[in-house]
Amino acid sequence: MAVASDSPSVLGVSTSVVVTVLLGVASALAFLWRRIRKDESETEEDEPTGAQEELPADGIFTIESLGRFNGVTGPLCMGVCGKVVNVSSSENITVGQGYGKLWAGRDATYSLATLSLKMEDANTMDFTLDQFTPDQVQALAGWYKHFTHKYPIVGRLTEYENWDFGTIEEEAKSQTPFGLGKDKAADSDAAPAKASPAPEEGVMMRAGDKVLIQGVESRTELNGRIGTLLTFVAEKGRFAVKLEGEEDPILLKPDNLSKAAAS
Repeated sequence: MAVASDSPSVLGVSTSVVVTVLLGVASALAFLWRRIRKDESETEEDEPTGAQEELPADGIFTIESLGRFNGVTGPLCMGVCGKVVNVSSSENITVGQGYGKLWAGRDATYSLATLSLKMEDANTMDFTLDQFTPDQVQALAGWYKHFTHKYPIVGRLTEYENWDFGTIEEEAKSQTPFGLGKDKAADSDAAPAKASPAPEEGVMMRAGDKVLIQGVESRTELNGRIGTLLTFVAEKGRFAVKLEGEEDPILLKPDNLSKAAAS
């Protein structure tokens, strides 16, 4: 004979069992919700919330301090042959992807010479230039000319202070910057009348420097004018330049600026 239950039932299942299951589901959902919120808050903390760190005014970097200029906490910079270049305007070097994942905020000298895409080869310092083969010297010289020709040099790495890159710099003079045809490269090698020296020779330009505007096609009336370098606008990939007699600064590509000769 069946024994009557004091607890009501739903589809033959005790109400107490149903309540227990529902409470368990509610607890699981509450835990999942808290976990999602925690993950979201951690992600938000990882994202930059304020202005990026400014480049050092004295242009002096160490391997450690260069790491902060990774395109997130500071402008996207990388090291090559002892120099630090600001590649924020590059379309091929972006944060967290491809070359940017390898070299953003790091020294790429060894990697460029050996054509290595291994993460562990970035910031490598336990090598000498003498150990490179002629082909590796040529490769490094080509990349050196490419980066110092196309992007502004914003400083130097102290770890390379006693290194002599004369061989690389000399070899670079015979190299064609990547992305330029020979005719255009030949034109770029000739220093403008009022500029000294040519951009690819590694001129370091800083805020306050007098610069010569050249090669602007959209506003040819600007060519030949002298302005004062203000700052690098990373999101635009351009320098802000204040022209004499003008109230508002203008934005110009690095390729359209060279350091003006002292008067």
